[in-house]
Amino acid sequence: MPWRLRQLSVCASTEDELSRWLANGGQGHLVVIAHRQRFGRGQHGRRWQSPRGGLWISAALPWTAELPPPPALPLLMAEALAEELAPFALPLTIKPPNDLMLEGRKLAGILSAVVWRGGQARQLRFGLGLNGRHPMPAPAVSLQDRLGSRCPPWPDLVLLGLRALERCGRTAAGS
Repeated sequence: MPWRLRQLSVCASTEDELSRWLANGGQGHLVVIAHRQRFGRGQHGRRWQSPRGGLWISAALPWTAELPPPPALPLLMAEALAEELAPFALPLTIKPPNDLMLEGRKLAGILSAVVWRGGQARQLRFGLGLNGRHPMPAPAVSLQDRLGSRCPPWPDLVLLGLRALERCGRTAAGS
């Protein structure tokens, strides 16, 4: 996909940055990636600090196809992320409504939203937080905790996240 990418060293929240970008006329396939978030946003508006080494992404995809049921969207993204992580042979499971688990511990969380205009879905939004190259206290887990030196470097985690977004967009569109 022809992504328009904003990479930030630190921000309050990639979700807030994406909302500002869209409010200021941002169009197309937009992605905000931060090395660190001070006030990351999770399910039910929960906030937390997202450390350097993880993958913190918010994305907007233009949408014109039939919309899958909104509760399915975070699960589709979790499946897409699990498929991108398949080469590492990790025992991943999906915990509805929006988590990717590794050995019963949270590896990634996903937010999703549909942007409506004139009664039609115009954009899909996804927020993705993946515990990557930083240690995590229980009950969470990071890729580094399980893969050690085999954990991909941060730029490769970014590519993995972008591929998962593309895969999810194709799956949601039914192609």
